[in-house]
Amino acid sequence: MQRQKLIQILRIVTYIGIYGGLLMPLFFWPIVIFPFVFSKLLYFQFLIGLTFPAYLTLAWFEPRYRPRFSLLYISIVAYFIALGVSVIFSIDPTRSWWGNQERMNGLFTLLHFLAWLSMAVGTLKTWPQWRRLLNYEIGLSAFMAIVTILQKPFPQLLMFPVSERLGGLLDNPIYMAAYQIFNLFFLALLWMKSPSRQMRIFYIFIGLLDVGAFILAQSRGALVGLGAGILIFAITYAILTPGKKVKRGFTAFILLCFISYGALFAFRNTDLVRNSTLARFTNFSGASRTRLIAWEIAWKGFLDRPITGYGLDTFHVLFNEKYNPESLRFGYYETWFDRAHNTVMDVLSMTGLLGFVTFAAMYISLYVSIIRSYRKKWIDVPIVSVLIALPVAYFVQNLFVFDHPALFSMSYLLFALVIAAGFSGFAFQAQSLPDVVPEKPKSTSWALAIFIILQIAAACLVWRTTILPFWSSVLSIRSNKSFSFGQYEQAFKEAKQSYAVQTFYLDEQTFLQARNFISLVESGKLETMPFWREWHDLIIKISDDYMARHPNNAHSCFVYARFAETMSRYVPVDSAIAEAQYLKGIELSPKRQQMYFSYARFLIDRKRSDEAVKLMEKVVTFDPELGEPYWLLGLHLFFDRGEIQTGADMLLKGINAKYAYVLKTGQEAMALAMAYEQVGEKDKIKDVVAQLPTLPQAPLNVYMEIARITERVGLIAERDMILNALARIDQTVAFRLSPLLQGQVTSIQASLDLTEGVAVIPAATTSSSPVVATTTSGTGPRIK
Repeated sequence: MQRQKLIQILRIVTYIGIYGGLLMPLFFWPIVIFPFVFSKLLYFQFLIGLTFPAYLTLAWFEPRYRPRFSLLYISIVAYFIALGVSVIFSIDPTRSWWGNQERMNGLFTLLHFLAWLSMAVGTLKTWPQWRRLLNYEIGLSAFMAIVTILQKPFPQLLMFPVSERLGGLLDNPIYMAAYQIFNLFFLALLWMKSPSRQMRIFYIFIGLLDVGAFILAQSRGALVGLGAGILIFAITYAILTPGKKVKRGFTAFILLCFISYGALFAFRNTDLVRNSTLARFTNFSGASRTRLIAWEIAWKGFLDRPITGYGLDTFHVLFNEKYNPESLRFGYYETWFDRAHNTVMDVLSMTGLLGFVTFAAMYISLYVSIIRSYRKKWIDVPIVSVLIALPVAYFVQNLFVFDHPALFSMSYLLFALVIAAGFSGFAFQAQSLPDVVPEKPKSTSWALAIFIILQIAAACLVWRTTILPFWSSVLSIRSNKSFSFGQYEQAFKEAKQSYAVQTFYLDEQTFLQARNFISLVESGKLETMPFWREWHDLIIKISDDYMARHPNNAHSCFVYARFAETMSRYVPVDSAIAEAQYLKGIELSPKRQQMYFSYARFLIDRKRSDEAVKLMEKVVTFDPELGEPYWLLGLHLFFDRGEIQTGADMLLKGINAKYAYVLKTGQEAMALAMAYEQVGEKDKIKDVVAQLPTLPQAPLNVYMEIARITERVGLIAERDMILNALARIDQTVAFRLSPLLQGQVTSIQASLDLTEGVAVIPAATTSSSPVVATTTSGTGPRIK
């Protein structure tokens, strides 16, 4: 093969990797677990894995395609070395290397971005080359924006339900907003550099689409980042442009932006703003305390392991270890963090000083490179203004969130552009630099042989690290779908097949299989399946395998314990497994209330009430201002142990705490009414009755018991409202209560006695088991 022909082939394959890599945010294949992340990264790993060998061969064969080792490139490589050190000394090296399906932030995946960066800086070295790539990227951003906008009229466009905030093909609105920040700045650069009026109009059109997607994402952190970036851009452009007219124009633009937002903020309480998509941009109070808790934990983790940190992608271990009980004040969703929601704090806690210093060095060297290039006149004012402003916008928004693979594709695109702009060849106006044939060119035959060897090795690596995990995930999702359709034998078969495939990602297999099996037990369908024991043993094997790989994951202990506890009624040995996992989970997260609540219920079910009470009394001390521990302890004392007065006092402490327990079921409303009756707070029972329509519908006997309570304390009007509602719901109840409702008798019991033999309304019961809300709207009886 001729030398130039081989170079052309290797270069084309390399370009496929570079341009194809930017397609990663668009990739969405809903046949795997976490399709908005896992499918994207599997595609990216597959693409880079099969194209990077071509670039390695090209760089070896033709020196001019090698990365030029600028200060920024060296800083990025140093940062990856620091990441590698954090993996070696990680508290969970396997997780640090491979990551998990939900995030895919392990070092193995991140190395593919470094490979992509090397390919880009090695082959794209002039502004015309970069202009073509940026035009391609903003075209992709327009498609991303259109999909996001279409989610407004078509919420099921991507098969998954959406909220008011839209994330398009990135799912998470925060990521969509951050993604569009990059593209808005790239659009500004292309617009300023384009001499064509038609192209400028085209850029404005795409900009409007991207702004629309940004607004629909409603990300406040991204808004702050974009605002900071625009401000820096305007200041930089005004300072570097000599014309007074330009300076006045940009000053006016800055003022207009601030005045516009000031007006929006001033009218934030009007219906016009409150009912619009812009409303969220005027409220910055949400979730602030939970973020601060995560940042505090990250700082403590850094102090514990200041040199190398806890390890890349192991913040969940740190968060559980130093879990702050105040997190539960804001709901169970806020108690499981796997990131600090601040990139700087993530870097400090997970990679220590080594990671932080090299991370900071990337930004310092980035600006050193930009300023040097401008002084040498390799880049002009529009380019330098965008390259100075965009990293500010990216960094500021990252103070409120953590990186996502789609953002990695954008940040490494930015880094590659800055590296290319750091050399004199960037100003060359041709599509590529002139060919320079080395004095002693390398053998074409050797190059071809090296390429074939590298390609075969890469294909084997891709098969093991990408294809097999992909297929395992496909089978796991198939098993889950078969289960949802009631095809249990097929679901079990696919679960076995999924586990048999070699994969580094077992976390979701353990969760999905355990959850589904628990639902079988609760629905009473387990005993109808002759193969249930075999399925049970498979879940035990998967869980043991996962725990052996990741022994410090408290959440997995909790999932495993719940499964084993549920199955212990059929497989007695599982009781010991459940207790061991609860105790291990408590060891890994010593102040996590949820673990104690579940373990206490486990003890109660095994007649170890005294141990459970001591456990729950301990939980109360974790956060005395939180109502839920008092409430759960009160339920056990009141109903299980018969300590009526003490139990009632605890129930009321839970309701009256600063962070009060919120009723979630009709049964809990009944328990609260009983407690108020015990302490003689008659008027409070009225409030309980008023809450009934807002709660999920409970069995009729629950409402009957509440009606009896109102009758005993003399709240006859409230009693009659409840009974009339019950009579409208059930004809048998209406008949049994008709003597009372028609005035023939004066009490519920008398009415039932008169109609005895027609139907029986059983006595109501409650449970001390903790219940987590699964709905926000009630379906209880309408009593008004």
